[in-house]
Amino acid sequence: MKKKYILLALVIYIIFPLSGVLMKYAAMNENMLYKLLLFAGSIAVLGIFSVLWQILLKNVDLVKAYIFKATSIIWTVIYGIILFNEKITIQMIIGIAIVMFGTIVATIGQNTEKVEQENR
Repeated sequence: MKKKYILLALVIYIIFPLSGVLMKYAAMNENMLYKLLLFAGSIAVLGIFSVLWQILLKNVDLVKAYIFKATSIIWTVIYGIILFNEKITIQMIIGIAIVMFGTIVATIGQNTEKVEQENR
């Protein structure tokens, strides 16, 4: 995979958790106008994510692009620590490890199936 597509994949998964951040700010806000604006911002972030994801998929195989999915949970935790003063717990670390392990196993399984099909 080319470096520019690796960078695009990382940017995509740095952007994606921002939608959740905006939603959390909306939930914490009392003013209905701000709630709606934050909600709209969250939808806009998801729209940007979707467009960038389609651009990535036009140039990179889904299996390779999906490897970076596990990084979104790490960014979610980082945003929580920085923006909401959340504390890292052992449960969070275990959860991150499980998600990353599952993503890697699923990706390796997809690569194995693809190689087997190409060898037939």
